[in-house]
Amino acid sequence: MIFHHLFFFSNPFMSSPLDRESSTPYVSSYPKRSPLGALFSRTLPRYSGQYPVGVHDTELSISRQSFGNFSHKSMPGAEAGLTIDTVMFTLFYPTTSQHDKSCQAVWFPRLRQTIDGFLKMAKRTPNFVYRMIAYPSTALAIWGTAFPAIENAPLMSPPSSLSKWPVIIFSHGVGCSRLMYSAFCGEMASRGYIVVAIEHRDGTGPSSRITAEGGIRRDCDWLDWTDLHWVNLDEQPKCDNTLRRVQLEVRQAELEHVIIALNRISKGQKVPQTRFSKGDWSWTPWTCINPSSPIMVGHSFGGSLALAAATDSRFNFSRVIVFDPATQRLAPWRGQICIPLLTINSEEFLLGAEFEILQEVAATASSCHTFLLSGATHPAFSDVFLILPDYINRLVGLAADPLRIIGLTIETVVKFLENDSEYTWEQVQHVDSRSLAPKKLRDFGELVKFQHR
Repeated sequence: MIFHHLFFFSNPFMSSPLDRESSTPYVSSYPKRSPLGALFSRTLPRYSGQYPVGVHDTELSISRQSFGNFSHKSMPGAEAGLTIDTVMFTLFYPTTSQHDKSCQAVWFPRLRQTIDGFLKMAKRTPNFVYRMIAYPSTALAIWGTAFPAIENAPLMSPPSSLSKWPVIIFSHGVGCSRLMYSAFCGEMASRGYIVVAIEHRDGTGPSSRITAEGGIRRDCDWLDWTDLHWVNLDEQPKCDNTLRRVQLEVRQAELEHVIIALNRISKGQKVPQTRFSKGDWSWTPWTCINPSSPIMVGHSFGGSLALAAATDSRFNFSRVIVFDPATQRLAPWRGQICIPLLTINSEEFLLGAEFEILQEVAATASSCHTFLLSGATHPAFSDVFLILPDYINRLVGLAADPLRIIGLTIETVVKFLENDSEYTWEQVQHVDSRSLAPKKLRDFGELVKFQHR
């Protein structure tokens, strides 16, 4: 993800200092972040909610499914299409254990494979020369970096005011993985939510290790659409849209299996864990979660999944929340979202064509709140800018404090989930399409509510 963002993302509004004052009334008391990021501390900022946070990785066996009819030009003997036979996710949850730095979770557990994946995404073959440059520089920036959640800690019982913990399901974007949004997931867990961060094995991530039946391991690496030959198409695709639509089908299947597993866990039923799942882990305490009507959240292509799944009868969400959703993957939009929708978008996103498509999507929702974060860029919803030093963040276009962006995102999401009314947003600046222009958003790090036409 580090290389992905440094190569691909920029914002024309780079000139504002990061320490600009703001009057937006939605930011809690978050810990002060070092201008050097996590370069020396090697840990992400602590969570600001009332509960300590536990984290647990799990992988479950599912029935084998295949998607897409394509072969690989560079690997003629490779398996055709995309196949899934397991699902993996990380749980972020309130725990009874107190924060202990010695038990924190590692942010990048498979550094070498991930770097090679990012090089492929940048269309650089991971050879000796590139590795000599990429490995040391990335290790210097992130090796050993952890996030403040306690691995395999026990689940806390919900308070007396709450019969069961509510469930959030999170879907990551292209070029990312389940742990690259640990700030958002951990913050929500510290406020009393079970957050299920899915690892998508659809070729949109740099690299993911799969442990199949019998303990057999294989890697699902980045898929380059230019390397694919579609067997059933006379004319080969001119862009990645065909591949992305197949990958969206894979994600919907993974999402369905994750929800089935969560429902089984909540009922005290067994789930088929692979050999990836380590240690003496018990699902017995997890009957106190409520996955029957989960909250669906996604960033970028994960936002595409959230919006598409919200129109699918297989799923029963209570709310849908998207950050900079990749709406071009859903065009032309013909769906209907019958539940409340929240969209939070970077300033970079509103300048593109996808924001126009998002307005079409919003018009079909039962209710919709759309917010803009001035000075934010597309990657700002992930952990990446919390880890990198401020001067690098400025170089790649971030014009606002990254911790403030995460804080505004969290506070807006919580208010939407727990106190959603027009009165809730009275103190937020409102703009419409006529008054919305880059020059109107000069106060970087501000939350702005957009009025749809």
